[in-house]
Amino acid sequence: MEKSLKLIIHRSKTIYDNVNITWNSAIKYLHQNNEKGVKSKPNILDNKSYCKTIAVPLNQRGFNAYLVSLYVNSLIKSNTYRKAALQVLLEHLSLITNQTNFKYMILIKLRTPKKQFLDYKWNERITKMVLETRELDYAMSWLSTLGGAFSALGEEFQHCAQMAGKISIKQFQLALHLGNPLLVARCKLYAALSLIQQGYFKTPKYMIKNIYKLAVDQNDTRLQNMCKGVWAKLKYAIEILNTKRLKDIFVPIRKLFKIPLKCGFSDFPR
Repeated sequence: MEKSLKLIIHRSKTIYDNVNITWNSAIKYLHQNNEKGVKSKPNILDNKSYCKTIAVPLNQRGFNAYLVSLYVNSLIKSNTYRKAALQVLLEHLSLITNQTNFKYMILIKLRTPKKQFLDYKWNERITKMVLETRELDYAMSWLSTLGGAFSALGEEFQHCAQMAGKISIKQFQLALHLGNPLLVARCKLYAALSLIQQGYFKTPKYMIKNIYKLAVDQNDTRLQNMCKGVWAKLKYAIEILNTKRLKDIFVPIRKLFKIPLKCGFSDFPR
C-alpha cells in the first residue's frame, strides 16, 4: 500500500489546512472550522479506511505561519521536494513508534510571526493609483461643469459650441485613462452634441446609434436617456435647417411672383 500522511494545520480551535500527502501528490481537502478543537488522541478511528490513525504533534510551541505556508505550497507544487520531505517525515515517525499498520496524522500548530512582512512596493503602487484616480475624478467633475456651461451657450454662439467640443475631447482622454467604457461613451455623446450645435449631423447620427447600443447591452438606463435626448436634439436641428432652407427658397419666389401668404405657405415666417 502506498505510504501517505495527513497534515493538519491548526491554531487553537481552528483548522486552516488539511493536506493528504503521498509520493505522487499533495491534495488539500475542503473542511469546516472544528469548533471542538484538534485533539491529539493516540487512537482515532478513520471511518473511510477502518484503520486507526495516530495523531503526532510536530512541535508544541508551533511554527511560524509564513514558514508553514511556504512549506505546504512547496509540498503541493514540487515533486522532488515532496518526496524528500515525505521521506524525512516517515523517518521521524519511525523513531517515535515502530507500528507500521497505522495511518499517521501530523499536527502542525501555527504561531503568529514576530515580524510581519509587508509589501511596501505594492502599497506604494496602490496608493499612487488611488491618488491618481481621485485627481482624475476631480478634473472630470470640473470639466463636466465647464463643458455643460459652454454647451448651453453653444445654442446661440458658435465659438462656445467649439469650446464645448474641445472640453469633451479632454474628458474623453481622461475617461480612457480611467478605463471606464460607459464614461468614455458619455464623453463621445458630449462631442456629438457639440458637432450638432456646429451644424454637423452625419457623424453624430452614427455616434449616437453606437452609444445607444452599448447602453442597452450594459443596461445603463441613464446613458440610454441621454442618447434619446441628444437624438431629439439632432432631429430638431435637422428640422430647423430644413425649414430654413425652404424659407430661403420660397421667400425670393414669393417676392418675384407676388404670391400672397394665404396660398398655403402661412406656416413659414416672413
